[in-house]
Amino acid sequence: MKPLFAGLDVSYQTTSICIVDAAGSVALETSTATNPDAIAKALKPYRRRLKLVGQESGNLAAWLEKRLVQAKLPMVCLDARHANSALSARINKTDANDAQGLATLLARGIYVTAHIKSDEASRLQSLLVVRDALLRRTRDLERMVDMTHRKIPEKAVVDFPSTNAEVDEALLFALRSLKDTIKSLERNCRALTQLATRLAKDSPLCARLMSIPGVGPITALNFVAAVDDPDRFKASRDVAAYFGLTPKQYQSGAYARSGKISRMGSSTMRRALYNAANALLARSKSDCALRRWGLRIARDRGHKFACVACARKLAVVMHRLWVTGETFDETR
Repeated sequence: MKPLFAGLDVSYQTTSICIVDAAGSVALETSTATNPDAIAKALKPYRRRLKLVGQESGNLAAWLEKRLVQAKLPMVCLDARHANSALSARINKTDANDAQGLATLLARGIYVTAHIKSDEASRLQSLLVVRDALLRRTRDLERMVDMTHRKIPEKAVVDFPSTNAEVDEALLFALRSLKDTIKSLERNCRALTQLATRLAKDSPLCARLMSIPGVGPITALNFVAAVDDPDRFKASRDVAAYFGLTPKQYQSGAYARSGKISRMGSSTMRRALYNAANALLARSKSDCALRRWGLRIARDRGHKFACVACARKLAVVMHRLWVTGETFDETR
């Protein structure tokens, strides 16, 4: 009995399904609702012969994979960047073609798997993403308040509502609405920050990570949620590359150069590590070897360059502390 390979091209409404054999011959092409039960039903007649069922990493990947694994399907999650590069050679991009391409990658064994996070890490990351989104919206609205203030005549602000024009009245109403919204967002941000701080203090792992100068509860929680399983990295230095903090390399023949950092991976985690590095260099009173190393780089290359270098180093050190169970040693 020849093994079969299924590719799922997932969107929020529908999922295209394609099943191929090892030679690439199509055994099934169909589409169904993006629902684990509907997908499992479509694959059920072929379940005994299915060797792998693959989908690209995305917002729905964890939910679908966990439910389809419960349905006894041999699921694998493909790295979206690698899969996209492999599928980009096709002339026509359709959902059916993408599903067939994913199935072909599985059949030929030329795919890279992506990590599916645990439920706890997914929930923790969602909490932190919501907090980060509220903070960014608050800053956006504060800038909007500043711009609106400059468009309102000073007299209208002082004498409102007796001596201002209709446009000024509308602008003042908009300004009050913005300020009320900002107060509400700030209140919710404070509540989420307090909750995150409490979660970090109750976690022995986060307590070890926060022994590093500059690393606070938000950075520690972000790191735990982003890494999830430290054993999936062969070496601690791989974590820095995973978060896009290592320089891009380009080589062709005798020409080789090292560029700026790759900025791959989680931008939220990268920003948290940069902020922690900035706190280490600019505000911390610690005399640890890591801070002295960063200050030397700041003198030679500038503060921002030093923050990126320290952020990269922090990612490596935090992973090492997680793996070994140690606390931060200021002399190393």
